Amino acid sequence: MIIPECDNTKPLPRRIKLLVLVLSLLVIGAGIFMAVRFIKTRPKPPQRPPALIAPLVETTTVTAGPQTAVVQVLGTVVPARQTQIRAEVAGIVREIAPGFLPGGIVTKGSPLLRLKDEDFRLIVTSREAELQSAAAALELEIGYQQVARHEWDLLEMTGKAGESSDLALRKPQLAQARAKLRQAEAALEQARLDLKRTKLTAPFTALVLDKNVELGSRVSITDTLATLVDTGEFWVEAAIPVDRLPWITLPGKNSPGSKVRILSQASGAERSGHILRLRGDLEEQGRLARVQVSLPAPLEAKPAPILLGEYVRLEIEGTRLQNVIRLPRAALRENDTVWAVHNATLAIRPATVVWRDTHTVLISDGLASGDTVVTSELASPIDGMPVTLGEER
Repeated sequence: MIIPECDNTKPLPRRIKLLVLVLSLLVIGAGIFMAVRFIKTRPKPPQRPPALIAPLVETTTVTAGPQTAVVQVLGTVVPARQTQIRAEVAGIVREIAPGFLPGGIVTKGSPLLRLKDEDFRLIVTSREAELQSAAAALELEIGYQQVARHEWDLLEMTGKAGESSDLALRKPQLAQARAKLRQAEAALEQARLDLKRTKLTAPFTALVLDKNVELGSRVSITDTLATLVDTGEFWVEAAIPVDRLPWITLPGKNSPGSKVRILSQASGAERSGHILRLRGDLEEQGRLARVQVSLPAPLEAKPAPILLGEYVRLEIEGTRLQNVIRLPRAALRENDTVWAVHNATLAIRPATVVWRDTHTVLISDGLASGDTVVTSELASPIDGMPVTLGEER
């Protein structure tokens, strides 16, 4: 039996196509209608005014009063008194003091070294004998003069005396004997002095910088045996801008120099000193004035001694100003203005600066006691902008 094939390629009727199109349009229209209705009927959030941004700032409350300008400079520690030790007589070193070493401290009058002194003692003995001989010769001459005086008196009684009596009375011989006695006394004194000079002592309490002699060395009067530096005081030589000189006090007849706080750059040790003098010339490179500052007892500074050649920071006490306000240097803004806070708003004020250094400024006008000053930074400061006060420093 033969089954006939079905024809699936036969097109749909026109009515069915139209129905499908109408249904599609209805579905799309209903979707659009629902979306529009949902947008129009959604709840709206309440409207609020825009919030003002008040940046957080750090502040400080200022007070007007007397303030001292402080001149800050750097300096180098140098010896105040330095001497080179030389022997006053030649000889061979017999003894050296245990503390007489480079870096050691020797006290005033303490022995440093001693030379062999046997030859000098023999010379003293010889000079003592010469003195005794000269003294005996003088006694003899005094006796001769007494005899000559007696003979002269007899000649005068007989009328035979001459006109010149000096030779007859042996006056030149007496003068010669007395001169030889003084010469013998001086020679003995010189011999004793040379014997004393075989022992070298420290002229003052000092630091031994270097020593160039050892036990058994033969030394002469031209040899430098050691270099000593006084430990009681060092000096600090510092360069200072010329325009800072009117702010400090130089020593005069009735006034000492400005007080100086001396701080070690290495150890933080601190000492107090004062200005000794102003050098009369300018530094060649920077054309700066130069001052010398007294540094007392530098090796006694705490927590560590201040050493020769060390760089130190000097804080020189300058002129004392009245009714001024001290501010950190960072609180002074562009064009010498300051940022004050009044009623939680920023007030940009011009300021009169009478002194400025690396860390601080002194202001005489533009602020008053009790004002609050901004010490932190603001990205875009605007006069009158609101600010929030943070921690006060």
